[in-house]
Amino acid sequence: MDDKIQEENQAAPVSKVDAAMAAEQKLIEAAQNGDKRAFGQLVRIHQKRLFRAMYGLLGSFDQTEDIVQEAFVKAWGAIKTFRVGFAFYPWLSRIARNLAYNHLNREEKKESLEKIQEKGFNPASTELGPLEGLMVEEGQKRFYQALTALPVQYRSVFVLRHFEDMDYAQIASYLKIPPGTVDSRLHRARKLLMEALKDLL
Repeated sequence: MDDKIQEENQAAPVSKVDAAMAAEQKLIEAAQNGDKRAFGQLVRIHQKRLFRAMYGLLGSFDQTEDIVQEAFVKAWGAIKTFRVGFAFYPWLSRIARNLAYNHLNREEKKESLEKIQEKGFNPASTELGPLEGLMVEEGQKRFYQALTALPVQYRSVFVLRHFEDMDYAQIASYLKIPPGTVDSRLHRARKLLMEALKDLL
């Protein structure tokens, strides 16, 4: 796990440090020196975004709460391995996603990759269209119900692309699947969501 955490840390360098990032880096440094209050501030900064992404994956408030809490506990335990100067959220999110996928793998049988038909890879096809409006409003129960009703392989790529802002290459690397499979699963996820939410769209 530590290797994976460090790998994610190294993969997300901060190109431009603005005032907010500079303040966050100071909190990280303080946390690395044992300041629990500083780490608590980091929790408050990122917990809402992290909860939203993990809820999209898990579909259960209680499970999401447990995973997010465990992710912060693990992050606190590994905070000294974090390299100051890199973005904190991708590192934290990787910890949470690993926990979430471990949980899902225990509960759901994975569909074999051979059963998934690959389609052409089109990196430009990232627009959500009318779904975008629903995603903006976090309180839309129908959207989350439809999302969490999707099979895990479709739900995962959708959440990674639209909640975590990962590109096709990053998703393919994280899930260990070809980019073409990412594209076909994302296309299928959007289609299923559109069908489930057509009365709202």
